[in-house]
Amino acid sequence: MDIYIDLKDVRVTGYVSMGLIALVAVESIWGTINDWQGGSSSWSFLAIVLILPAAVASVLWYRGVTHNAEAIALHGVRMISQVWKASDPAQREVPFDQRVASPLIKPWQYTFLAMIMCDVLESLLLDTPVYVVFSTLSTLCAIGAAGLACFLILRISLMQQRFAVPQRKRG
Repeated sequence: MDIYIDLKDVRVTGYVSMGLIALVAVESIWGTINDWQGGSSSWSFLAIVLILPAAVASVLWYRGVTHNAEAIALHGVRMISQVWKASDPAQREVPFDQRVASPLIKPWQYTFLAMIMCDVLESLLLDTPVYVVFSTLSTLCAIGAAGLACFLILRISLMQQRFAVPQRKRG
């Protein structure tokens, strides 16, 4: 007899989130290149504005994967590390408290926070020579955070998809 867990399909919101996150990173690169050439700082501002739709898409994806993780693990799940633990089919037989989350979650969180801090400093120092330094740091953090976020979104979505397909009941 085949059994499966009825899960929300998070692939579309995941792909949209990854696309928007990548767009923010690309726009941040373009804005920084423009800053180096003495151009308008409005390009960097546009990257900040583009974060909003990326955040909305990511929140929608996160709500779906949190719902799925709770259904998979039969355990309360709120943080991304818990979503990873619940979604990892390789750790299915391990008690939830002993499961291990991806080691890339903390670096993603730190690079994202560093990007936000650099963006704030960049905005405060618009008309100073130090502006380009923080613009560049913000872009480097944006590239790192975007790459890690896209990897985590893709990996969690794929892990959860394995639970959504019919699987043979053991025993």
